[in-house]
Amino acid sequence: MDYPLTKATRHTLPNGLTLILDPDPSAPVISVQAWVATGSIHEDKMLGTGLSHFLEHMVFKGTRDFSSDELAQAVQAGGGHWNAYTTFDRTVYYIDGPSHSLETFLKCLTGLVFFPTLPEADFGNEQDVIRREIDMGLDDPDNASIRLLLSTAFTVDARRHPVIGHRHLFDEISHADLVSYHRSRYTPDHTHIVISGDFDAAEARALVIAMTADCKIVSGPEPHIQRDPRQIGPRENTATFDIPTSRLCLSWKTPALDHPDTPAYDILAAILGRGRSSRLYTALRDRRELALEISAWTWNGPDEEGLFAISAEAEPEKRGELKAAILAELADLPASPLDEEIAKAKRQIAISQFRTLTSASGRASDLASNWHEARDLNYTRAYLAEINAVTAADIRRVSQLLTERRLTFTSLDPENFAHTAAVEEKTTTVEPVTTHTLSNGLRIALLPDHRVPLIHLQAAVGAGLLSETPVSNGLNQLLASTLTKGTLSRSAADIALSLETLGASIGASTGNNALLVSASGLAADLVSIIDIFADVIINPSFPSDAIEREKTSQLASLKEAQTDPLHTCFHQVRKTHFAGTGYGLDPLGSLQTLPEISRLDLSAHHALHFNASNTTLAISGDFNSTELIELLETHFSTLPEGEKWAPPASKVNPGKSAETTLPKKQAVLAIAYPGADVSSDDKHALAFINEYASDMAGPLFGRIREELGLAYRVGATQFLGYDQGLFTFYMATSPEQIGLATEELQKEIGKIASQGIPDEAFERVRSTVLSGAAIQQQSSSSNARHAALDLLFGNPADSYLLLPEIYQNLRVETVRETARRIFAVPPTVSTVLGEKA
Repeated sequence: MDYPLTKATRHTLPNGLTLILDPDPSAPVISVQAWVATGSIHEDKMLGTGLSHFLEHMVFKGTRDFSSDELAQAVQAGGGHWNAYTTFDRTVYYIDGPSHSLETFLKCLTGLVFFPTLPEADFGNEQDVIRREIDMGLDDPDNASIRLLLSTAFTVDARRHPVIGHRHLFDEISHADLVSYHRSRYTPDHTHIVISGDFDAAEARALVIAMTADCKIVSGPEPHIQRDPRQIGPRENTATFDIPTSRLCLSWKTPALDHPDTPAYDILAAILGRGRSSRLYTALRDRRELALEISAWTWNGPDEEGLFAISAEAEPEKRGELKAAILAELADLPASPLDEEIAKAKRQIAISQFRTLTSASGRASDLASNWHEARDLNYTRAYLAEINAVTAADIRRVSQLLTERRLTFTSLDPENFAHTAAVEEKTTTVEPVTTHTLSNGLRIALLPDHRVPLIHLQAAVGAGLLSETPVSNGLNQLLASTLTKGTLSRSAADIALSLETLGASIGASTGNNALLVSASGLAADLVSIIDIFADVIINPSFPSDAIEREKTSQLASLKEAQTDPLHTCFHQVRKTHFAGTGYGLDPLGSLQTLPEISRLDLSAHHALHFNASNTTLAISGDFNSTELIELLETHFSTLPEGEKWAPPASKVNPGKSAETTLPKKQAVLAIAYPGADVSSDDKHALAFINEYASDMAGPLFGRIREELGLAYRVGATQFLGYDQGLFTFYMATSPEQIGLATEELQKEIGKIASQGIPDEAFERVRSTVLSGAAIQQQSSSSNARHAALDLLFGNPADSYLLLPEIYQNLRVETVRETARRIFAVPPTVSTVLGEKA
């Protein structure tokens, strides 16, 4: 199946700016992205300072047309969801939202890139914010692991430095450095703008030309970019961190993106470590139990060496044996048959690329990346053709280049660990959501979507944290992780191999109120996918060896989570508010309860909850409804009718405080109030308040982060419960500033409690909430999840489609009354103090 030719057009404006236009009227949504070809590797004499990332932050302080507040308010009023990120070789700014806001979004983005004011008055505060961000990164094991890898694999290459910079070098940046760097790098000839979605191409082109008329090409030499000499010997580095398991990585340098071997490396990575039926996963995790997790990946770009890497997590004492086993698997690969695995890998890679076409944001990112890396809008199509041309001989050849002589090995270990050595466009119509009841009482929702030949199946089972007790805590998570590890007629390897050969997937997860099982793949494979999906739901075997493996992995995740300040703070506030029961339990379980959960416990929990009365299905994608209903009737007929589970009432104990200390460089605060249940009208008003409190244009961000520079992360979050949820304000700050930051957060909450959302901000919030719903509804998997859960909770399956009308009709007085009522009670407060508090 060929990747479709893009219908996007490219325009080079008189000032050198590249404009890429991709009109698509399938949804009233647009994505506007500006890619500036500058990143941390271009910082020249200031390499390692994080100058590019700092500039990305500072452009949001205002443009020639907007102050900082006006900029955020304009995006919010236009319904925009915006952000930015900096990598080694680019800085990207993007806004997704309703198509009628195109002009506003373009004005904001072109202002950010070409006309920021970079006010010196905000320089110091933003520098403090980034210092907090640097500290948070130093507390993160994932960040520490990748830093260790890159600083070991690269010795001279500019990518050995973190994008955010080193703290001691970051502190040396001056305001003049920022201004000079912007002037030399943020130029039209270094920039391309991509627009995808529902818009008029001629209008968009005229707008961009007018808005960038004052931009000129800036002549001058390109910065010197450091590159490594060829690696001719092995490299190794280890470090310790506050984690319970070892994180190791074996990596090799690979050629640049244009090299003919690059597609073969991508397929080799999929064969070795993409999915549960991959070689390393089945051999070293499932059979030999040397790894808790293992995967393989590639990273490359134009004109520079990349990496082929195998990443794994293991118990420290198994680290050395695992490394040797990985190398042995690589050595054995050339002599083994490869044709079936190559076909599976090609399908996996193709389907992941097809998924990018389902949203405006995905299409814009694909086009922008193609132009950035290859100057070819159809590069994805060309590269997939190269992928399809890879042979077994190619795989054998490149695998033999991965020798110990060229290996870079890194390991991040626990602190107490002793080291040892174009197709035609189909016309699509929107079909309504329909609901049906099978003969055994199973309720299903059908969501036809013929835009892309994909299918998504979603099951929701009434369970979640309220179905656990302090004695069975962690049961739902363990059941979810073992559910797909075998049935009465299929082994875990059979399931993984069957689905991944199709490029399909299956997975299970648990939340506050339900267990979720999902599967997806190509519509042509619907029969095969449903067969396995139903078998997993109805006939899981819960193999003892899989239970022990998943229990070990879950314990490792729990131990790591207990060292994370944000997780600890959120769990502590829930535990305090819900008196240590129900929603107050940790979804991962506890160190005491998890080891005691048995196969009998899992089977009994499954038998109690997985029945037709307590389960709903939603299927979205490209299918024929009549045929699908017949398939579902056939495959789910053996699911027992059963009884609907009645969740127990939550025990609440609001108004209490809890405090703990972790040896970290940050402090985290959470202030929580009783929230809405799944059927309450309050959830809509609280969605507005959540957006208002979390948005960059909101009071928490504006006052605490921007004006005072007290916190890098600040906002709000909520979850809905069967009978009561929780609405939480939170922030992460430095330990020495926790007192002042707490006072300021309480003041802002007090304003929201007494005034709700001010009149002048309300329509901006409404616009953002509305566009968020529109963006989310681009995703068929998201729609299926919402439909299945709404059916489970007794709401109409198409409730998610009614949200725009509900949000459009919500009045400021309703939100104000909800805020006064919800935030009138004494809150539950959780504080996690860092090492300097």
